[in-house]
This record gives sequence, C-alpha cells and structure tokens, in this order.
Amino acid sequence: MTDMEWALVGQAKQGDAHAFALLYEKYYRDLYRFALYYLKNEAQAEDAVSGAVLKAYEKLPNLRQDSSFKSWLFQITANECRMLFRQNRETAIPENYEESTEEQGYAKPELNSLLRILTDDERMVVTLAVFSGYRSTEIGNMLSMRPGTVRSLKSRALEKLRTAIAPAML
Repeated sequence: MTDMEWALVGQAKQGDAHAFALLYEKYYRDLYRFALYYLKNEAQAEDAVSGAVLKAYEKLPNLRQDSSFKSWLFQITANECRMLFRQNRETAIPENYEESTEEQGYAKPELNSLLRILTDDERMVVTLAVFSGYRSTEIGNMLSMRPGTVRSLKSRALEKLRTAIAPAML
C-alpha cells in the first residue's frame, strides 16, 4: 500500500467521502473484472461491486488495519458474488456477448463454460490469479485463506480445466 493510499484510507475512516471515492476509483476495475469473471453477467457484476462498495463504506470505521483495506474490499466483493451466484445458479451470458471483447472484461464463451466446472473457491482463486494477476499471498488476504490453500486450489482448478480441455485437443 502506498503512502497516498494509506492516507486516503485514514481519511475515509474519518468520514471523508471524497477519499473513499478515490480509493473506489483505484480498485473499481479489478473489483468489476473479478465480479464479471465470477458471475459471467454484466448486470450482476455491477450489482455485486455496488453492493460491496456500499457495505464497505458503511463498515469502514470498523476496519482494524488500514493496510488491509484492499483485501477487505475484495472479501466483501467475493461475498456479494457468492450471494448473487447462489441466487441465480443459471448464470446468463449477456445478449451482446459475441460483440464484446476481453478488454471489456468478458472471457470467451468456451472459457466461461469451463469455469462453471470449478467450485466457488476454485473459480475465485483462478479469476484473481489468472485474470487479475494477483499472487497467492494477496488472494489469501482477500479471501481469508492461507497462501498454501490458495496455491492448492489454483493447482487443482487448473488441473480440472486441463482435464476438461484435453479431449478437445485430440
């Protein structure tokens, strides 16, 4: 965490909405991308991030360690994603999916299909590690897991994906 982020978290905890907005702006893209890969639905991803940000803003004074703000925000977002995913097990691919690009945060339909074979935890770990580039220590902090557990989940998930695509490669 940079000195600037540290200061912003401190100000936001004191009720400075502008400081919180600056933090939100910094992390929004990663939060949204995570939610979109997890939920595979643009509207649900926006709902998950919006819900997470509202909860984070309300509970920010309770944040014990300012340095854990980012992982705390991802934990809240992951919980919102889990809740929305459970509410709608049949995740819909957006109607304009074919026109969308990976830059907009969508994966190819084949990849989304494969991600459905993973457990919730495996999908979150793969999404954060592979698509967002986070390390196992960071993911562990975000999801309240030990780094070894994250590496194990990632390894198991990638093996499931390899096994699922192996027949297509023949």
